[in-house]
Amino acid sequence: MLPVMIDVKGKQVIIVGGGKVAFRKLTVFLEQGAKITVISPEVVDQIKVLHYEKRISWIKREVLRADVKDAFIVIAATNKRSVNEQVKIYSEENQLISVVDDGDCGNMQMVSFKQRGSLTIAVSTGGASPFLAKKLTHQLFEPFDDSYIEKLAIISSKRKEIKASDLSTSEKRKLLKELSSELEAIENE
Repeated sequence: MLPVMIDVKGKQVIIVGGGKVAFRKLTVFLEQGAKITVISPEVVDQIKVLHYEKRISWIKREVLRADVKDAFIVIAATNKRSVNEQVKIYSEENQLISVVDDGDCGNMQMVSFKQRGSLTIAVSTGGASPFLAKKLTHQLFEPFDDSYIEKLAIISSKRKEIKASDLSTSEKRKLLKELSSELEAIENE
């Protein structure tokens, strides 16, 4: 699989299942601004609360083919293998789908990640050990404190200015290379 970052803000995400795993998955999308619909006859209390607060939608029944039709991302997160397989069958060829109990069944796997400001660090073990992926993510992210994030934001702003300038391509390239050196200097502080 190819690791990519996807902007899900405002995108429809369907999560089939209402247990703890479904809740963990939906919180990731909720934090990123996705529109979330949970489809499950029963859900954990945390999902009920989000529904009552009108932060997500909850359809209280088994999933139907039409439920996933217009979704950008579909997450099959039930504790029933047959239901997860059915969700995969219901999904369209060009939709992103993650089947939580069989990473090879879908065309997308969620990775462990930490994010602050412009910095995102993500780790995947290809489904072999989500616990190890989470541990490594925390270890890799730990050295980057708030001052690093602030400096990265400044560099990002400078980069946009350079790219928008009327300088020649070679001058822009030179200045962008110097910005990379500034970031390396920050890392060595």
